[in-house]
Amino acid sequence: MSTPTPNAKTKVTEADRARGRRIAKARTKLELTQAELADKIGVSAGLVGQWETGSTGLTPKKAAALERVLQVSMTWLLTGDDTDQTRRAQTEPELELLQLLRSVPIENQDIFLEIVKSTAKTFSKKKT
Repeated sequence: MSTPTPNAKTKVTEADRARGRRIAKARTKLELTQAELADKIGVSAGLVGQWETGSTGLTPKKAAALERVLQVSMTWLLTGDDTDQTRRAQTEPELELLQLLRSVPIENQDIFLEIVKSTAKTFSKKKT
């Protein structure tokens, strides 16, 4: 994590800007202003604005505070990867497949998984 050290020579990267957009997105999803978020974590609204533009980095302590207040994972906040989202069903068929897997006795779930993998390979081969 970068630290908020003012340096005129520090270039704002696309990763910095993307992190800032994620902070802003999570903040607006909770319907918080920059000032309200700043108040909740004990910083100035100006610093929140700098985080959101990517012009200032986060200390580990402030990143942890953002994670808690914005109700997002640290991984998503810093990288954009959402491990929780990848564990959730994205579509109705995915949800149904998960429910089917859970209905199979645990000792037979490996067999069920092999059947699904084999079927997926068959469909993948048809596309190419």
